[in-house]
Amino acid sequence: MTRDERAARRAQRLKDAIAAKGQELAQVEAQQRADARAKRDRRRQRVGTLAEAAGLLIWDDTTLAGLFQILATFRETPDPVAALDALVDETSLALTGTAAPAGASCLTAAPASDASTVSTREGEAALLTGGNN
Repeated sequence: MTRDERAARRAQRLKDAIAAKGQELAQVEAQQRADARAKRDRRRQRVGTLAEAAGLLIWDDTTLAGLFQILATFRETPDPVAALDALVDETSLALTGTAAPAGASCLTAAPASDASTVSTREGEAALLTGGNN
């Protein structure tokens, strides 16, 4: 076997190794995408369950879309629960002419409320309460 043949075989082995690593990487990335998709689907299911439990599904799609667009504006708010709580208090005052009692908020009364779980996926906005992602 000549020196050129050995060099050609070595080059081919290296190319084959690179191709095998590329396939392995593609498989790992595909698994990661599938895991992310499953995680996103579970989260969407939880959001839908929360909306249903809150009685929001009686509203039409346009109303729900508007609600989620409004909620999306709170994504960058440092304390979205406090901001929404103040908004509810203002609305309550405007509708009834009286302020809600101190500490009586439907937003802070939710069990295990966790404002850090606001979805930042583009085109989606979901305010979740607690739970693992």
